[in-house]
Amino acid sequence: MRINRLNIGEEVRKKVDENGLSKAKFAELLGIARQNIEKTVFQKHSLDTDLLCNISEVLNCNFFDYYRPDNSCNKKDYTEQKEIKATLSIEMGAEKKEQVLRFVFGDNNIEILNK
Repeated sequence: MRINRLNIGEEVRKKVDENGLSKAKFAELLGIARQNIEKTVFQKHSLDTDLLCNISEVLNCNFFDYYRPDNSCNKKDYTEQKEIKATLSIEMGAEKKEQVLRFVFGDNNIEILNK
């Protein structure tokens, strides 16, 4: 199963706005300091599952459903993409090196570009 990545923090922000909640009230309901709600929730591309459970309860919305393949947020399939990025990690003893590679597919060939 392929799941498109989404910015869950932005989806939460939209739902908070739809519910007419202020950032301060939302933060209070979650037990998070008002000044931290932006960086703790709204600016995050991924959230801790326990925090996402709490958010789902506060907003009465199951945000885990946003990751279902039949959700409108996940209609895009990876097979439609022509470029894929991958990180290669190599460990040699205590030394670890990482390299990001870009693979571009098209016209029956594969081009590998180092980033």
